[in-house]
Amino acid sequence: MNRHHDALGHYRLDKATLNVVQAQLAEGGVNTGNVLECSLIDNDRGGTFYIKFEQRETVMRVWDVHCSWWAFEFARQGEREVTALRLAREAGVEVPHILASGKVEMASKTRHYMVSDFVANAREDDWEESEPPQRFANLAVAVLKKLASNSNLTAAKLTEQGFLKEGESITDFSLPYMPDHKSVLKYCRERAQETGNTAAIAAVERVTDLFDGVEPLPCGPCLVHSDIHPGNLLVDKDFKLLGVVDWEEAAISDLRLDVAQACLASMNRDLIWSMFEEETGMTLGEKKPWMALVAIMRFMVSVQIEWYEKIGKEVPDRNLSGWESLCGDAEELLIEFDLLPNPEVAVA
Repeated sequence: MNRHHDALGHYRLDKATLNVVQAQLAEGGVNTGNVLECSLIDNDRGGTFYIKFEQRETVMRVWDVHCSWWAFEFARQGEREVTALRLAREAGVEVPHILASGKVEMASKTRHYMVSDFVANAREDDWEESEPPQRFANLAVAVLKKLASNSNLTAAKLTEQGFLKEGESITDFSLPYMPDHKSVLKYCRERAQETGNTAAIAAVERVTDLFDGVEPLPCGPCLVHSDIHPGNLLVDKDFKLLGVVDWEEAAISDLRLDVAQACLASMNRDLIWSMFEEETGMTLGEKKPWMALVAIMRFMVSVQIEWYEKIGKEVPDRNLSGWESLCGDAEELLIEFDLLPNPEVAVA
């Protein structure tokens, strides 16, 4: 907890706001007692706070009502993560328990918030850097298998599980619904064309070509986390999984997106893909198209940001330092796959 500092007032999580949150927790049967500590964990798109009450350790995540993420304009970000956590729990994935969620006034703005139980992580965020890739692979595959177990997430099944009300359509669902690679590519193509970035437009078409002959999996779409890496897997000193966090990029899509993302987060790109196939008996096909699809989605972040700046549109309020590195990695991968021109190679 040494990175935390007092967040009361300084980041406008004032006592009045905390009183509202405590009242809503109590309404749900969660008794807290007085606030003993309130510390900022992350000041990204509103803030994530560690709040230690007399009777409970919690994490409060706060989002702007309207924000942008991965170039997805999304006005229900708080609902998105709450829904993702509930779907993940439905699949048996270890996730923080949601204690309360709703809207609260902060800094003269209405924001979504969610309070969950605090999960203590006994390892550093990037523990894989000093550990064998097998450790991360074991945990990642275990999570991916559970997510895949709740598949074929159609509107009918989501209604059956209580995530959609009777009569609602999939467009009313609070998570992006892109059930296959075609819908993801369509979105990326539209965003690239919107920005007019010729390199991005060409790259999307080259990624599309990689999917010739690729068919949807028989199991249908499932919940995908979209950012499975060591920092989002909280483990104890013995590497037992305590919880999977940061579901704000979650969507309903082809599970191979998640498997490919986990491969890219590993020091061994082949291990997780082959382990998943072996342990599930599923045939995923070639992994290169899916890694390229993950890369083009991340690359579109930098493309979108450049376009925002060009037309004078406000860039979403978030810390971009980590994303600049991430987008750079995506660009390097697209160059490696010959989907973007290599700027270091002279043109004759």
